[in-house]
Amino acid sequence: MTDDATKLDLDELSEALLISKQTLVRWTDRGLINANLGWGISKRNQETRLIEISPSSLDFLNGFAAEYRDDTVSRTEARRLLKLIDRNQVQKLIRQGSIKAKKIKGETRVSVGSVEDYLRTLEEDEAVA
Repeated sequence: MTDDATKLDLDELSEALLISKQTLVRWTDRGLINANLGWGISKRNQETRLIEISPSSLDFLNGFAAEYRDDTVSRTEARRLLKLIDRNQVQKLIRQGSIKAKKIKGETRVSVGSVEDYLRTLEEDEAVA
């Protein structure tokens, strides 16, 4: 990582971009964004996940996040994003209204933004527990 890289709290970046921490970590691990993950101490003296990210990657993320959230994917791809194996679980989440779907040319397509919102809700629930 370069000297001009910025260290951010992963929670804060997730909140600012409306992208789950899980997705940001996956993108970093796959090398899709120029960033490194680490650990630090929060202002409340708790261990927290940090992301060291280059300014160009941060600029890219700020622009890309909105486009990514507006996309739709197949239920199969939604299962991959949610890390679910059982396809009935995705259908159940759609029926519950936990994630949003719409018909496009006869095929059910899932809103990526609603998947990310659902994942962020799960992450918040884990942090509270």
